[in-house]
Amino acid sequence: MAQNPKNLPVYKEAFKLSVDVYNTFKEVKTSLRLKEQLFGSVSSVCANLAEMSAFESQGQQKQKIRICIGECNEAEYWFDLCKEVCLLDGVSHENFSSRLAGVRAMLFGLLKSISQEK
Repeated sequence: MAQNPKNLPVYKEAFKLSVDVYNTFKEVKTSLRLKEQLFGSVSSVCANLAEMSAFESQGQQKQKIRICIGECNEAEYWFDLCKEVCLLDGVSHENFSSRLAGVRAMLFGLLKSISQEK
């Protein structure tokens, strides 16, 4: 599967989401740690996909995708927390959460396709 990760639709979607999250929170006055954790989990999806694209072993590729799914789960927590403490309004929370769910679904699809490769 060695390829340019930027050609993967899931990479493109995750990258757009990372940029939007960064732009939304760059001026928000809150704990730097919270912003680092949120941005770290969202942006980690692309970073892990970039690493995965260098692996030839299906086992290694699948493990990187599972890490990406875990990062999506973590980002979901941070979005929920930000909404609960009023750092994100309901509309922004729904937008980010919906997009994140789409990225996660694409990751599960990629995982399934790698599992079916010979």
